[in-house]
Amino acid sequence: MQPRILVPIPIQDQSTDGRLRFSLSANYVKALLACGAVPLLLPVGVDLGEARALFEQADGVMLTGGGDVNPKRYHQAQHEETYGIDDERDELEIALVRWAAEADKPLLGICRGIQVVNVALGGSLNQHIEDHRGNPQQRSAVLHNVRVVSGSRLAHAVGTGEIGVNSFHHQAIERLAEGLTITARAPEDGVIEGVELPRCRYFVAVQWHPEDMFEERKDMRALFCDFVQACARAMS
Repeated sequence: MQPRILVPIPIQDQSTDGRLRFSLSANYVKALLACGAVPLLLPVGVDLGEARALFEQADGVMLTGGGDVNPKRYHQAQHEETYGIDDERDELEIALVRWAAEADKPLLGICRGIQVVNVALGGSLNQHIEDHRGNPQQRSAVLHNVRVVSGSRLAHAVGTGEIGVNSFHHQAIERLAEGLTITARAPEDGVIEGVELPRCRYFVAVQWHPEDMFEERKDMRALFCDFVQACARAMS
């Protein structure tokens, strides 16, 4: 039986016909499918009780990119550059992080996902940094390097030393949540690019977008497959 991975789907801005739509990059789903998982897509707005029931049926959780976490969640006033706040999404994803940490259920956080992980566990965010946004028309292009910490779960998948990554974020971890350890940084400015929760079997988050480099980069494919394998082990 293939591992089932819960993936929240946010509501995006109105389309040209004025209707709201749920939206998720197909690359997230393709990466999970290619590594042998079955994505369980969870629409934002579902009652938390129902979400908990689906969480119990899943073998892992993946959090994807998107708008900014409401700074009220980490006791800050909103910066003028902070955008895309969705309180329902924050509520759902913060709950999923806490449930996964308590249940020792594998979790992979991507871009916004690393920020949600940090906030959910008690950390804070820098609401605006420069030079990490990249070109949205070239999503697989390397923008900068990150230095991966040896011995980390991330290093187990992608290797140690420096690797090139893409970036589309303007926020990053400021105060690291208690219990998290740093697994990658951008050497140029020290921005935290990877974290994990060592007390869990698999609890990894990165600030870049491996799903957009998945098809051409073996290390990014290995990151997803390592996560899926952890979810498969959690089934037994």
